[in-house]
Amino acid sequence: MGDAMDSPYDVMAPFHASSVERDAALAQLRREDPVHWDPKNAWWLVTRHADVREISRRPELFSSEPRGPWHVFEYHFSMQAMDGERHHRHRNVVSRAFTPRLVSMLTERAERYADEAIDALAGRRTAEFVSELAVPVPLRIIADMLGVADGDLEQFRSWSDAMIVAGGGHAQDDALRETQHLMADFLGYLSEAVEERRVRPTDDVLSRIIQAGEAGVLDDAQRLQRLEGDEVRDFALFLLIAGNETTRNGISQGMLTLFEHPEERGRLASNDALWETATDEILRWTSPVRAMRRTALRDTTLGERKILEGQSVVMVYASANRDEAVFEEPHRFRVDRSPNEHLAFGFGPHYCLGANLARMEIRVVLQRILRRLPGLRLAEGGRAVPTASALIDGLDELPVEW
Repeated sequence: MGDAMDSPYDVMAPFHASSVERDAALAQLRREDPVHWDPKNAWWLVTRHADVREISRRPELFSSEPRGPWHVFEYHFSMQAMDGERHHRHRNVVSRAFTPRLVSMLTERAERYADEAIDALAGRRTAEFVSELAVPVPLRIIADMLGVADGDLEQFRSWSDAMIVAGGGHAQDDALRETQHLMADFLGYLSEAVEERRVRPTDDVLSRIIQAGEAGVLDDAQRLQRLEGDEVRDFALFLLIAGNETTRNGISQGMLTLFEHPEERGRLASNDALWETATDEILRWTSPVRAMRRTALRDTTLGERKILEGQSVVMVYASANRDEAVFEEPHRFRVDRSPNEHLAFGFGPHYCLGANLARMEIRVVLQRILRRLPGLRLAEGGRAVPTASALIDGLDELPVEW
């Protein structure tokens, strides 16, 4: 594979010694071997911003379809794991539901849900941030989008948590078996919900996707495209995973980042005009999705490396978002950073459809917390507990006090 350096970074490791060591290892790769052969995992690690963009914009050369074990996002139901005409058809139909009007409507709900989560802490001086403040808003927003009844919210949360366990890539056999049972239950629930919306549509996103899928939309060649069979149900399952977990991790890691940068937190708390740039800086800094994989469909060259047909390339967003060639002072967190061409939502044909929704939720939750709990801090003697995941840079626990 050429004269490659030894691997200083294992993308599949569930934990890293520290973010400082991780960032140093990735910076070394960007400098010395930006397209790096990882013999342990038998794939290429791609660490520079320009190379990650190049892979992302060329699905005809680098396929998103699953080629071996990686993570739950590559299962058959994921639009993220489709290429070509099939991906284009799904995206054309589903995008009709993700409108600016939808985000505007959901903003009011997100504010209400954030306030309700904070209200639930009345009379207390401590909390577990992830479960009590980061989880409720994205979970309830996705539940609203899918038309989940209030009485089903706890069951919906258990389904969501099970998907997160499976998606980490490090679940034990017993946990995976339990996840399979829960996934089967959830698929049954979604199938019933889809059939119910076909007969009695509401104003939720699930109904809109069903209606758009049945009516069809015209593609660039004026061909009618529809969603058929279980495709609506499968998209709903993907929405639960992609729209919930990554946003809650952005919120949790965003709060921890503000704890660690009190001067920037102070600037943000005193100037609402900074929230737009601050939200994107949180996404750049935390990179909630650490990496994604593609497969070369033919022999090609990336940087100075020859990539062979069938080999995997792993785009390390956590590295691309600290690339010195793109970002001034990349290892400094700045709430006023502009421009900010981060790749937290990907790039090209697979750019995240829910990017504006995720931005809104992260902004709303953190803004409400800074306003209503200005003294919030990491609990004395407490520590952030990272999620055991090869894919997600998240937190399982963040004890706080005020």
